[in-house]
Order: sequence, then C-alpha cells, then structure tokens
Amino acid sequence: MTATEIFGRLNGLQAGEVLNWLAENDRNAYKSAASMLATRRKLRPIFVERKPREERNQWIKDSLARPANADLALEILQVWTLGCNEAMVCDFLDTLAIPHNGKGLIDDLPSEPDGESVSKAVDAIVAKYPAFSVFVYLHLFSGMDSKGWPVLKSLLETHSELTADKSLSLS
Repeated sequence: MTATEIFGRLNGLQAGEVLNWLAENDRNAYKSAASMLATRRKLRPIFVERKPREERNQWIKDSLARPANADLALEILQVWTLGCNEAMVCDFLDTLAIPHNGKGLIDDLPSEPDGESVSKAVDAIVAKYPAFSVFVYLHLFSGMDSKGWPVLKSLLETHSELTADKSLSLS
C-alpha cells in the first residue's frame, strides 16, 4: 500500500493524529506541506491556513490521498513514523538485527531475513504498539525496496492485526 493509499484509507482521527503531531512537533513542515498542497491545487495558501485545524487536516488528508501528492504523503508519514514511533521502529530493526543509527534510520536495506525472524519481529511490535502505527510503518518499510520482502508482504496481507480493514478501523 502506498502512502497516498494509506491517507485515502485513514479515518479522521488517524489523519488528525498524524497531522496534529506534525503541527505540534514540526510546525514549519506542517505549514509548508499545507502551502504546497494549496499551490498544487492552484489555491492561495491563505485559503488553507484560515481553515479551523480539524477542517484543514481533513483537506490536507484528502489532498494527500491524491497520487499527484505521493511525494508529500510519503514524506509526512515517514516523518511521523520516525518521530512519533521511533521506539517501535528501533524494536523492529533490533529484533531483526538490522544495524541503524539508534533512531531507526538505516544506511542500506539488507535482503529479507528468514521468514521466522520476520514473523517474530512483526508479532513483537504488533503486541506492543498500536495496530495503526504498526500498519503504517510496515507498509512504508515494505515499500522501501523494489524487490521487497515477500514474507513481510505476505504478512501484511494475512496477519489478523495488520489487514487494512482491521488496522485502519481502529481509532
């Protein structure tokens, strides 16, 4: 699932969680994203800025669901995942023994570990963190490599806690 598809499936509370976190933790990035989305829609940025936060977030969410805004959707989800869910990312990478900088950033994505290790790592973060956060992170992680990790992709389609209907229906 791509970042735009994720934004298309988010409910208002989930989109609000992501966008409010961005507004509170990186105000310039939030304002810049809103401004860029307005410009891409041939609107003046002030049109978006003057909306109440909840209405503005809904407008931003709807805009980020458009394929033309895939770059911004991906960037916002990555910033939120690494900023708000750093411990989850590190736990996943540590369980798989993937070296990272201590904040979840990796230099080179290795080939997929054995299926049992991947399954164990997924189960560990599913048990410890909100399904919505795990869902977003694992989809972003899965999309990092064009070859992909077949076991991870399979788990995203079949794991009872990670199907889109289950994970994105949570508030």
